[in-house]
Amino acid sequence: MRAVWAIARTTFIEAIQQPVAFLMYLFSVALTLLVPVFQFHRFSEDGRLARDSGLSCMLVFGMALAVCTAGRSVSKEIADGTAASVLGKPVPRPVFVCSKWLGCALVTAMFCLGQLAALMIAERASAHYVLREDFNGYATDPISLILALGGLALALLAGAARHFFGRHRFGASVFFGVLYSQVAVLLFSGFYNRLGQFYPVHGEAACCEHHAAGEAAHALFYHPELNLRVIPAALLVFFGLLVFAALGTALSTRMRTGTVLAVCAGVLFTGLAGDTLFNGSSLLSFRGAVSGVLPDLQNFWLCDAIAHGGRISPGYVWLAGGYALTVCTVFLLAGCMAFQNRDVG
Repeated sequence: MRAVWAIARTTFIEAIQQPVAFLMYLFSVALTLLVPVFQFHRFSEDGRLARDSGLSCMLVFGMALAVCTAGRSVSKEIADGTAASVLGKPVPRPVFVCSKWLGCALVTAMFCLGQLAALMIAERASAHYVLREDFNGYATDPISLILALGGLALALLAGAARHFFGRHRFGASVFFGVLYSQVAVLLFSGFYNRLGQFYPVHGEAACCEHHAAGEAAHALFYHPELNLRVIPAALLVFFGLLVFAALGTALSTRMRTGTVLAVCAGVLFTGLAGDTLFNGSSLLSFRGAVSGVLPDLQNFWLCDAIAHGGRISPGYVWLAGGYALTVCTVFLLAGCMAFQNRDVG
């Protein structure tokens, strides 16, 4: 276990230092936050465009980040000879492969956490219909949006300052800075409503729903107006990204990073369109064999399930997690078999 943690930690640190990693992270979060600015249609529900766009960015950019991390940490180390020195410690080859996947999973988890915070901020900042005694109409939350975008700029400035004065890695500083800034804005948004009224100052008069509905008023100092139903949906996307991390790690034992990324992109398209492409195919046919090998990614993409007040049950999340763990185990076993006889000298 000490070797597993050492290799996984090294993979995580090297991955977040790469320019492509923090650029994809920064672009994904910025694109999610800018959706409310260019929103011109509600799509039958307040905040749905921001929510679906944020989950889409999490899936696409997360897949690219996981695969690029796996490709660089496995195939590049094999080409540079670093893997040979690690395996000469000695470290068993299955331990090396599984540790690399664990490092990729840590990077993916950090990405998903920051992206989830940006997603919830973007959904809150979107236009929502507010019915109150002193206001009736659509209201946005420009304060949270400005603070979140400012947090991205602050993360870049802090990373540049740490690199200039302390010679710290710029990429790693920005990677952590983006996560900290979005989580901080998300937590701070609970102190005010969409109209910019701070709860510690206005008390229960700033509450939109209960005070307007004539219910019993009560002292209010912290009220996060966040859609917590999106958390299970984001967790399912994270499970899907773990599958791509395992697939990318397995393929990287024999392929280059570009080829692995192309194969994973094809798996993403095929997995999301599996019901259409493989519907009605027999088990002994070619389509049936492909549908049995490829993971069904629709099990991890349930944006419509949380629309119009819907919820994803905890039982389904547990089942999807077990399915993802099973698929990851199969891919990692295949990767260990492919890496067993690979010349790393």
